Amino acid sequence: MRRRFTDEGLRQMGNFLRACREAKGLSVHKLSEQTKEYEAHFYEGLGEPLPKVLGVSIAAISRIENGNLNKPAPDILWVLLDVLKPEHPTENRTLTLEDLLLIGTEAWNPNIGI
Repeated sequence: MRRRFTDEGLRQMGNFLRACREAKGLSVHKLSEQTKEYEAHFYEGLGEPLPKVLGVSIAAISRIENGNLNKPAPDILWVLLDVLKPEHPTENRTLTLEDLLLIGTEAWNPNIGI
């Protein structure tokens, strides 16, 4: 099994995340705002100080959705998953970070078998 992102895998992951965002009726701008709000509530709930940078920027979301971010950081992908809550196409569960990594490495295509 591949352990590195591929260009095609990154495009597939980006297309999948874009489809999830659009299915929720969110613009890139609104998704960025929701990621900031989510992280603020998350850290406040833990009683921890807020990080210097909250959420996922509009530019980062665009780069991920277009497959132009070679090594998307796990913390960014996690926040997107927490906000979008994408459903697995065949199983009754929310996608995990591992699922996104499998898409990005072409080990799994979420569009096959739907």
